[in-house]
Amino acid sequence: MELEALGAIKGHVLDVGCGLGDNAIYLASRGHSVTGLDSSPTGLEQARARAADAGVQVRFDVADATELAGYDGQFDTVVDSALYHCLDPEGRKAYAAALYRVTKPGARLFIYCFSGDSINGVTAPMDAVQASEIRDTRPSGGWRIDFLGPTTFLGNASGFSGSFGKLPDAVLAQMPPELAQPMHHMAERMAIILPLIDDGRIHLPCYVVHATRMD
Repeated sequence: MELEALGAIKGHVLDVGCGLGDNAIYLASRGHSVTGLDSSPTGLEQARARAADAGVQVRFDVADATELAGYDGQFDTVVDSALYHCLDPEGRKAYAAALYRVTKPGARLFIYCFSGDSINGVTAPMDAVQASEIRDTRPSGGWRIDFLGPTTFLGNASGFSGSFGKLPDAVLAQMPPELAQPMHHMAERMAIILPLIDDGRIHLPCYVVHATRMD
């Protein structure tokens, strides 16, 4: 919403890792041409239904963010809200290259990803991205970083209660240790912190990145 209000969203917009389509639908409601891509067909079905309910047109497609095949040279703006930190280091390099391929010269890229900071004792629920890695990956992928700084995701505390951190053994067995361990660590911390929260909202540490596609 802030980016749109400041006039930073221009041309054909890609919401990559769009999930249920919140950002794509909002931007479409503001008059932007938006494509939302995600790896989950089920999530995209819900996103299409939600867009229809909102009375807006958004193109939703299934795609691998590290490849983005079939979209070469289409986009002027890319918004990534919580996808980047879901990729491993090699996947992030492939992702940067794929974004370069599907954007136009001078395109803008806006990324919001978990950082390793702590906000009042709350840490990211999964492996955080290091600022040094962002600085190294973006230029090699054809992007100039214009700004990299700290901010927060405003999260619903109910998402960190109940079964959070208490996944079935079958799920835990398939989960990489580097992901399972931070989830358990955060669950332990949240068990202490949640009773102290009054408004049901917590701030999760993340980075905001503004980058420009280099010609």
